[in-house]
Amino acid sequence: MTRTLYHFTKPEFRIQILTSGVIEPRWPKDESAPKTVHTMESSNPEDLPWAFREGRTIRFELGVPEAETHHWFSWARANVPPSAFQSLGVPVWTPDDPAYVNGRNLGSKHWYVLERAVPAAEWVSVVDIETNEVLWRASEK
Repeated sequence: MTRTLYHFTKPEFRIQILTSGVIEPRWPKDESAPKTVHTMESSNPEDLPWAFREGRTIRFELGVPEAETHHWFSWARANVPPSAFQSLGVPVWTPDDPAYVNGRNLGSKHWYVLERAVPAAEWVSVVDIETNEVLWRASEK
């Protein structure tokens, strides 16, 4: 079964990603956790982690195997040290925890990670959300 997820990036990375045909896994720089492609099931950039909202105006719509997607909370508990959460401002508590939910991380219930690169074969479309211009669309099969 395929899950629709969205990956947001900055315009300066668009050409590199489109040319290479792959979204490479990244984060964290200190190697404290596995590199992943960060995605979410919401197409709304306001649901991104607050520290990652600014400038991410290019939206990739993806169709990836559901079995390979990992919800942020369960994945992070097993893979990310608590100190990394504090430095990023992205806690690992569930969205049901009243101490957790605030305007900066309310969208976290939508966050997913993939522990691998995402090739163009799994892209549905690429849109500049500032202009609504479709920059790339998968060919109909």
